[in-house]
Amino acid sequence: MTDALRNPTHRLAASASTGKAVADLVFTDAEQAGTSVRACVRRRDGGSGTRTCYRFVTGAAGVATITPLRFRPGRYVVRWSVKGSVVARWRFAVVPAGA
Repeated sequence: MTDALRNPTHRLAASASTGKAVADLVFTDAEQAGTSVRACVRRRDGGSGTRTCYRFVTGAAGVATITPLRFRPGRYVVRWSVKGSVVARWRFAVVPAGA
């Protein structure tokens, strides 16, 4: 198993038992604590097209905020926004187990 916090990947394998993959969405504000962040996840491959967003506040400056989410096979993009501006994005794919 790779350490996703140190080695982010763009391809995740879904579990054979659940059909989903767990992705740790990691955001760090290196400059200040208590940053209000909005993160949105959207499927990019013609799936439901639903965008799911949530808000959180970072902890201490330089400390990662980790949000584990489960995803079905497909292609996704995550966007993190601060004060309405996109500050980071991550594109990844979840593939069926054994693919």
